[in-house]
Amino acid sequence: MFSLKRNLLLGVCLLLSCVTQAQLSKKEKQEAVEAVCKVLKENYVFPEVAAQMERQVRQQMAKGRYDTIASGQEFAFQLTRDLRLVSKDQHLGVSYAPLRPAAEKRGQEGQGYGAWLTRTLKEGSYGVKKKEILPGNIGYLNLPMFGPLDKCADTLIAAMQFVAHTDALILDLRECRGSLDPNTIPFLCGYFFPEPVHLLDIYYRSTNSTRQFWTPAWVPGPRYLEKPLYLLTSGRTFSGGEELAYDLQHLKRATVVGEVTRGGANPAELVRANAQFEVTVPNSRSVNPVTQTNWEQVGVKPDTLVPSIMALYAGQLLALRALAAATADAARKQALLAQGQRLRDNPPQLRMVTFSLAGFAEAKEVAVAGSFNSFARKSLLLKRQGDRWVGQAQVEPGKISYSFIVDGKWMRDPANPETVQENGNVNSLLVVK
Repeated sequence: MFSLKRNLLLGVCLLLSCVTQAQLSKKEKQEAVEAVCKVLKENYVFPEVAAQMERQVRQQMAKGRYDTIASGQEFAFQLTRDLRLVSKDQHLGVSYAPLRPAAEKRGQEGQGYGAWLTRTLKEGSYGVKKKEILPGNIGYLNLPMFGPLDKCADTLIAAMQFVAHTDALILDLRECRGSLDPNTIPFLCGYFFPEPVHLLDIYYRSTNSTRQFWTPAWVPGPRYLEKPLYLLTSGRTFSGGEELAYDLQHLKRATVVGEVTRGGANPAELVRANAQFEVTVPNSRSVNPVTQTNWEQVGVKPDTLVPSIMALYAGQLLALRALAAATADAARKQALLAQGQRLRDNPPQLRMVTFSLAGFAEAKEVAVAGSFNSFARKSLLLKRQGDRWVGQAQVEPGKISYSFIVDGKWMRDPANPETVQENGNVNSLLVVK
């Protein structure tokens, strides 16, 4: 077993490109199962669950369930499904990533971890995708990810200085995929508390030890204290995004608005199992000091439950109402109430769109994930009607990107030739008028 020593903490898995399509032999599949089980036995945060997962894949192998699988990618996909069937752990996964010859590596030096990290940070705008001052002097920050603190601190500092003089703040976590550094979220949370606060513990199986994470005693620029704070969530909000929502919610510092989140709380590391396969294996566990548990498998439950597409609208209304109730200035109160009424009179204009996928009669579950639901995997499940899968969703007018998910496999709409590339993925594109 070869360890890559790359801690992909809280939900971001490094998938290497240029995977060959060589056919796997029965011996190679047996060796892969042995190697994957060894990684789980030595690293998975819950040893008893690792043993259960090992029994599951060995039974599947003995029954011949993998015999007809020829490609490495398909085998990795099926192993992941079987392991998650037991563990329910969304951070856990097997990927097919054969080691490349030295000569080939030299020709593809730009495809390693450093290049991936740079690309990921650029696509995520170094942690702050959008910053804005909304009507009513409400700050808004869209946070798609939490990168390494040494690379993203300046962006977060600038964002907090931008909203420093607003009266309420909305943090949009609907597309937040996770964190790459356990220190980044505590740093951001330092702006919301006057003194250091015990935010999170992480238990590490390898050392049988627990590390505490506290907000810092000092942050650059003014803190954001005694002002309403709202966090927007979706079914896609995962891992580090969930941590921020869970921690601030249970510290009574923020109101969560939107959908129940995806439910992943076990930080993971990428470990090479053998020359062909890697395992993203959760090797630690998040523990909230208030609840003494976490959001694993259950997600973060919003204080105000609304569809993710309506979360920003709902958050603005809540903020305006809170500010109006708190101010003693009659003119300010009247202005806030008037702004709230204008918002209620002009809700988001949504259009009903029908999604249809022909075929796949044997599929057990088909879903649509897109920009209209923050690419949440379970938000829109389709129903079988005749020879196709059909479902409807309300979307905002304009361009929307989407993909179908058939029994866990992502695919573009075969009936729609229009596509768009986003964050390294190619999705189908639809223009809604």
